[in-house]
Amino acid sequence: NTLKERRVDLPVVHHLRTPAVDSAELALRLGMQAGSLLGDGLGDGILIEAEREEGEAAAGGEAAGGGFDIAYLRETSFALLQGSRMRNTKTEFVSCPSCGRTLFDLQEVTAQISERTGHLPGVTVAIMGCIVNGPGEMADADFGYVGGAPGKVDLYVGKEVVRRGIPNEDACDQLIELIKENGMWKEPEEEEAGEESAAVAA
Repeated sequence: NTLKERRVDLPVVHHLRTPAVDSAELALRLGMQAGSLLGDGLGDGILIEAEREEGEAAAGGEAAGGGFDIAYLRETSFALLQGSRMRNTKTEFVSCPSCGRTLFDLQEVTAQISERTGHLPGVTVAIMGCIVNGPGEMADADFGYVGGAPGKVDLYVGKEVVRRGIPNEDACDQLIELIKENGMWKEPEEEEAGEESAAVAA
C-alpha cells in the first residue's frame, strides 16, 4: 500500500532467505511466506536463498555440497508463480479428490497424463474420477478426462463432451489427439528449445 500511495511503479521481487531441513519443508515455507502475498497480487517475482540446517544430509532437490540445487530452486519458484496465477510455465492440472465413485486409479492416471502433457504452458487439463461432480468441477479447464463408466472415459473440450466411452487404455492417447486437433499441442523438444532461446534473448 505504501508503494501505491507513493506511486512507485517498479517490480517488487520477494527475496526470501530461509533455512530448510529438506526440500519438502522448503516448499512449505515458501508457500506460507510468499504464496499468500503473490496470490493477492502483492509482488511480481521471487528470489530464493535457501540453505540446509547444519548437519543435515542432502536429499531430493538438494546439492551434495550444501544448500539446494539451482534447478530445484528454479522449478519451485516457477511452480509458486504458476500456483499464484502470475506466470504459466507448464500445464495446469485440476483433479478431484478420490472417492468411492472414482472409476479409475486417479493417482496413476494423473501421473501418466502429467508425464505426457506436462510441457504445455497455458493448457489446463482436468482429470475427474466420475461423471457426478466432474463436469462441474472442471468448468474452467481446456480439456477434461472424466470417468464415464467402469473401464470407460469421456473426453471434454471445455464444458462439452466430445468423445464418450473410450477404453481406459486408449484414453490418454486420445486426449493427446484432442489437444492436437485443437491446436494446443507442442512437441516437448520444441518447447524446450523455445525456452532456451528465450533465456538467451533475455
